[in-house]
Amino acid sequence: MKKMVLFTLWLLFAVCFSPIFVHAKENQEEDLKKIVSRFMPSNASLISPKNSFFTRPIQFYDFDHDGQKEIIFTYKIKAKDYPSQFGSIVLKKHNTDWRKIWETKTQGVDLDFSGLVDITGDGTKEYLFGVTIGAAMGSNLEVFQWINNSFEKIAEVPYHKMDFVNGVQKVGLAVWQMYIGDSYLVDVLKWNGEKLVYNEELYSNYYPIIQMFYKEKISKMDAWFYWYCLADAQIKANKLEEASKSIQKGIVLVKKLSMEDVIEDFNDLTVRLENKRTDVQKR
Repeated sequence: MKKMVLFTLWLLFAVCFSPIFVHAKENQEEDLKKIVSRFMPSNASLISPKNSFFTRPIQFYDFDHDGQKEIIFTYKIKAKDYPSQFGSIVLKKHNTDWRKIWETKTQGVDLDFSGLVDITGDGTKEYLFGVTIGAAMGSNLEVFQWINNSFEKIAEVPYHKMDFVNGVQKVGLAVWQMYIGDSYLVDVLKWNGEKLVYNEELYSNYYPIIQMFYKEKISKMDAWFYWYCLADAQIKANKLEEASKSIQKGIVLVKKLSMEDVIEDFNDLTVRLENKRTDVQKR
């Protein structure tokens, strides 16, 4: 009987108060759109990043740790002819009003990324803004750090695909650069206090993802360029015996195609492999 009474009360609460909560949420979203629209450039519209954990065009973050979150929103100004213009604006609340404190914009064909990640490890997330320039050229990522109540661009990274690698305090960037078709050469970058540089430890942590990517590709098509990129990753991750086997498999495929220039590329990989072996032995 008690359970039946409790269920009835819960049902009554849900029926009576759910519309109120939904209405309140709708009002908040409407108020937010009104705030953003005041600062939207002419002929611009809100746009969500194509490839991002943060899929909404409006985000919130307290950059200066004053207890009041800033508003970050991304927009697109569509051009008659490509490229279009993509931008991001940050609003800060002063007393009861909002003010624009920062803006960045660039030309491209799509907004690829807009998100917040602690790249420097200082406890405050950096703002990352990536715009796609073209299918062949890929995208360009700009990293902005909050310094002295404003943003300063601390890094710029070209990429075709991008991922994040968790490290101690700092988050690393896995940068995939197109090699041939759907094959990529991968680097993992970490902030060294001044700039983003290659980091062997984070690369080794990320390597299983690269390996899985190429094993799947090779299972569908045994192409030399997959073996080349896999061998490159294996050398960087200190998987030296595996790299030697990948190089040999790639060379066999290339010789069948009589691609002498590519054989030279594999020979260069072999030199890198031997140099890495020497370095490892010295440690």
